[in-house]
Amino acid sequence: MINLSKILFRYLYLVLLAFIFDIIFNEITLSIFYNFVENILFAITIICPFFFLNNCKFRKYYLSISYLFFAAFLYLETVYYYLFKTIFNSSAIFVALDTNSKETKEFLGFYIDKYILVLLAVILIITLYNIKQLYFSNFSKVKFNKIKIFSLFVILISFLKFSGLIIYNLPYKVLRSTVEYYTESKKLGDYVNNKTGNFTNVFRHFDVEEKEVYVIVIGESTARSHLGIYDYYRETTPLLEEIEDELLVYKKVISPDTYTIASLTKALTLGNYENPEGKYKGSIIQLLNKAKFKTYWISNQKPIGLNDSHVTKIGLGTEKAFFLNIKHSSEKTIFDDVLVEKLNSVLQERGNKKVIFLHTLGTHFNYKNRYPEDFDFFNNVIPKSKFKEEKIYAQINAYDNAVRYADYIVRSVIESTKKNNATSFVLYFSDHGEEVYDDIRFSGHFRDKIKTKNVYEIPMLLWCSESFKERENIHFNLDSKYMIDDMFHSIADLLSINAKEVDSTRSIFSEYFKERKRIVRDTIDYDTFFNLN
Repeated sequence: MINLSKILFRYLYLVLLAFIFDIIFNEITLSIFYNFVENILFAITIICPFFFLNNCKFRKYYLSISYLFFAAFLYLETVYYYLFKTIFNSSAIFVALDTNSKETKEFLGFYIDKYILVLLAVILIITLYNIKQLYFSNFSKVKFNKIKIFSLFVILISFLKFSGLIIYNLPYKVLRSTVEYYTESKKLGDYVNNKTGNFTNVFRHFDVEEKEVYVIVIGESTARSHLGIYDYYRETTPLLEEIEDELLVYKKVISPDTYTIASLTKALTLGNYENPEGKYKGSIIQLLNKAKFKTYWISNQKPIGLNDSHVTKIGLGTEKAFFLNIKHSSEKTIFDDVLVEKLNSVLQERGNKKVIFLHTLGTHFNYKNRYPEDFDFFNNVIPKSKFKEEKIYAQINAYDNAVRYADYIVRSVIESTKKNNATSFVLYFSDHGEEVYDDIRFSGHFRDKIKTKNVYEIPMLLWCSESFKERENIHFNLDSKYMIDDMFHSIADLLSINAKEVDSTRSIFSEYFKERKRIVRDTIDYDTFFNLN
């Protein structure tokens, strides 16, 4: 006779396999044991509805589908813990929801190894075998007490919730995070139709009659520690170093978070850690539109359905938005030089007051796909690293090649802007940093890698035309501690835009700038955590 324990035993094969994999390849922590307990309880929970199905065929279908469902989620959370030494969290799911198919393929190519494939093969074998056994079992006469089964189900759900073990449950986390993602997307508002926002008392400090062109280059996953212009031991920024005397190089700038959505939805809006709801109350692009600038968003990152990505929604607030990557097949790597080509085209368009945003692919993994063959500069060169593995050497070399290509892109943007003979500046900063086997044996920028500064420390450079410098409104706070969740105020100040919502004490370009606590990931005092005070 079939009972709960006999069915559960088949689920426990998978739970035990995942637990063994965790303790072999990871440092043993309480999270592993909590997850082990949660998986057992969750298995019992999803079995319970089986006993309320009267039709034998429905019972077989339910068990087969639920077993496959359980196996798939167990595999995902086990692989995630193996790769990143932490449980699945909301930020990881936000990133997944904001990722296109090309990025997914690159992610898999970057992180998948033989152990993950072996685990997949073993889980598939166990899953298919047990689904077969369950499907051909005799469920026609199953005896049970409905009240006891229902009570067990309610008790388990309540215990998972109130004990806190529910946070280890991946299906629950995916469902909750997906709702949060789309709720947040909706709250960001309609940037397409409301291009000037609700800003008040908007004016410029002085009337400017000459031609103005301002370019803001947003990097991707670029760690300050890998730029030669910031004293990295390799020549990763030779072109920018050639004009270093023309640049303002800001030395102590960090990102508020480690993934693009969390960082740029603050940097480009009124949002910051003191006022997280501010990101729903207006973007820098809307303010620029209100100040009568002609605005452009030129991106080499693929939008998700054009209206779903949070950063894409903000970019669509410009008068003209171009997503260059959607014109090409998903299999082809498009390098950031397409941004320079489009920039040159936009610079020729009519209009004397332009602000152009360039959203690059930068140094996003997979690093080897971020630059053409001509920039394979550090090929077969052994980098400085405390981790002595050929695979690690290859990743560091690829990343440094990508940084060198980003150097070429930023310099090309500066040269194109120079040739336009307008009052202008080029501002470059990255959305967040990257750990590339510098401090820990890891490459990437996942949120829980708080132990390394490299995922937060970013480059920020400013080039200005001579006519722009004559305004004397730039102050050289090069050594000030700054976080880009205040970029809204800094860009507004740099462009001499005043509004009720603009706070010059938050602008690193202002004589009134005041350093403040730099709270990353919404709760962690960056300078205290890393003993930088």
